[in-house]
Amino acid sequence: MKANSLKKVALAALMAGGVAMAGGSNGVVVDSNGYKTGGFFGVRGAFVFSIQSSIIGMPDGSYWDDSYDGNGGSFGVHLGGQEGQWRATLAYEYFDNSDDQNYDLFLGQVDYFFVENPGAFQPYIGVAGGWLGYETKDAEDSDGFAYGGAAGVNFAVNENIDLDFSLRYLFATQDEVDHIGSVNFSINYFY
Repeated sequence: MKANSLKKVALAALMAGGVAMAGGSNGVVVDSNGYKTGGFFGVRGAFVFSIQSSIIGMPDGSYWDDSYDGNGGSFGVHLGGQEGQWRATLAYEYFDNSDDQNYDLFLGQVDYFFVENPGAFQPYIGVAGGWLGYETKDAEDSDGFAYGGAAGVNFAVNENIDLDFSLRYLFATQDEVDHIGSVNFSINYFY
């Protein structure tokens, strides 16, 4: 699965780069409240502090229906657009930890910046949903829907670059995954 996931990341990065080249670097507008309007792409990393699975594969091929809570790091790429206090993002993330858990996550997220005239620090809340492909070392692969919310703060470095820190919590529809909680960091480049 690792080689396949790396191909997905490379494809997403190429797509984001192509959109950025087509958009040029003069399309960013900053409104009177300090919020940007324009397209962006970026990279992201996260510390997944809790990925709780319900079914654990045993070395003998059997399954144990019990709670298992793992953690580790994830990385990904994203592409999005912002219109004033509203932002929409499409992202791909890959997670793999030493406990033989991994997932591919294709996620859409909509954020609302709720403070008027915030300056460089712009707090937001958001909702997210998308496709989650999860697997463990000995259990069957599991595909399903992930949904949840996020809260964070965006820091506008300059007209083209933002840094973003957030806390995100997702639930999953498949039996094998209960939830995924993460602390996220991303760099956005507006074009």
